[in-house]
Amino acid sequence: MEEADQQQPMSCDEVESHVESTAAVVSELFREHNRVLVGYLRSRLGSLQEAKEVAQEAYVRVLQLHEPGAPGLLRAYLFKTAANLAIDRLRHRRVRQRSEEQPQLFEELNTTGGELDDPAEQLLAREQADQLLRFLQELPTKCQQVMNLHRFEGISQRDVALRLGISERMVRRYVTYAMVFCHLRLEGMKLDQVRQRVSL
Repeated sequence: MEEADQQQPMSCDEVESHVESTAAVVSELFREHNRVLVGYLRSRLGSLQEAKEVAQEAYVRVLQLHEPGAPGLLRAYLFKTAANLAIDRLRHRRVRQRSEEQPQLFEELNTTGGELDDPAEQLLAREQADQLLRFLQELPTKCQQVMNLHRFEGISQRDVALRLGISERMVRRYVTYAMVFCHLRLEGMKLDQVRQRVSL
């Protein structure tokens, strides 16, 4: 009977008290550790703005805990959460950088080897262009639309977003995904492997 009582859901008053208690603990964490936390994140990310954003997200995660626990444990949780969020940011940054390091990837589709003097290079460029066109057909429909408008018609990402009714951030994600996807396919990776490795 006592065990059943212990499993009863919290009342509204108890929930309110719990929320206030957690908020108070997080406020204390902020006052005592925010400068160190942001400094740590800045050293990892190389950006003060990103460090502040990640720290803020980490505090939100702490606020969402059902049972906050002791302040010492919360501090450890806060820093561990922030570190994991920073790792995620760095991983996404590397993906973006990798795509940006391949600006020539789609140039062959515009030239199809016509501007090259060496016949062998022309043939290679045409073959790669044909491959890229096939790989583009493997992309999700919306991603294909974004690439056609932005890369091949030269429309800005902002205008593409307006035309397709999506956010500019989503346009960037589609472009990045397409660049990495096609690059991995050109390297010989199978379609199912690429889809497992990269996602929107």
